[in-house]
Amino acid sequence: MSKDHPDYIVVEGPIGVGKTTLAKRLAKSFNTELMLELATENPFLPRFYSDPKTVALPTQLFFLFQRAKQIESFRQKDMF
Repeated sequence: MSKDHPDYIVVEGPIGVGKTTLAKRLAKSFNTELMLELATENPFLPRFYSDPKTVALPTQLFFLFQRAKQIESFRQKDMF
């Protein structure tokens, strides 16, 4: 059986480029669930805004690992 649409769409990019705005518009257009990164859980984010050169890597790595966990939760849903 073939699908006419993807299971999910991922919007990637650095902080402040409009990922959330685009993702919200896509979710509305496709009438689907929206899953955003949980910025409030990133312990590096407050320091990123005051000293981005020092904490850019750990900030982005935190978001990367968070996305991996979110994708894994999608896979778990597909199993049942």
